[in-house]
Amino acid sequence: MSARPLVALAASAEPVDEVPHVAVREVYARALERVSGCAVAVVGGPAPHLADVLDRFDGVVFGGHQIDVDPARYGGDARPAPVDPDRDELALRVLPAALRAGLPVLGICRGLQELNVALGGTLRDLPDESHREDLSQPRDRQYRPAHVVDLPAGGMLRQLLGYARVSVNSLHHQAIDRIAPDLRVEAVAADGVVEAASAGDGFCLAVQWHPEWYAETDPVSTAIFHEFGVATRLAAVRQGFPSPRPMSSIGMNSWASGPIAQA
Repeated sequence: MSARPLVALAASAEPVDEVPHVAVREVYARALERVSGCAVAVVGGPAPHLADVLDRFDGVVFGGHQIDVDPARYGGDARPAPVDPDRDELALRVLPAALRAGLPVLGICRGLQELNVALGGTLRDLPDESHREDLSQPRDRQYRPAHVVDLPAGGMLRQLLGYARVSVNSLHHQAIDRIAPDLRVEAVAADGVVEAASAGDGFCLAVQWHPEWYAETDPVSTAIFHEFGVATRLAAVRQGFPSPRPMSSIGMNSWASGPIAQA
């Protein structure tokens, strides 16, 4: 039996040569494999029964996507834009089920928005370009730190990182509007945009930024993926699997000199 926990990584619709495909960006799988220490199963397309077989997984991950959540899913105004109904349905079914089952959940970018909608919240378009990436820059520069976020005292992220403020990248044009009743705010930008949230008693964390891009080199990103990996190992043990080989621990003090963390 594998010593690695198995996580479900949500895929998205990606047309290739006018033929429907589902796909994930490799950077998500790499971060989960190398930093979280997980085995990854890509799930997507029409998957109406996935929520019924979550006991086969030790965690779920919903990453970013070029297509927004359909506004109809949260009572928003319709607009002439592409939608991905399979991804929407996957999120709305799986995320609440994962929380009920106590499975670790990690959401990134659209994943934060999906978690909010799945639990009863709404989204809004941002009025300006302040949270968008600079498309004139090379891709790796687009994912570098762009602004700071404040971490509320007593929150999950504040406790995990040990800092009141960190710098994050920013590549989004939508954000949480009305936050779902069961979500707790974990990070806020200077303009009031909710940048991270958590739910439940276990590991359920979703961030608006993209920690996967520098998961192996940025201390804050590493910490998020590492902690998710720890949570999936505990979930595997609770589900009756042999205790996986422990990951090497990362000391809190080692993050103090990181390029993103700021006191």
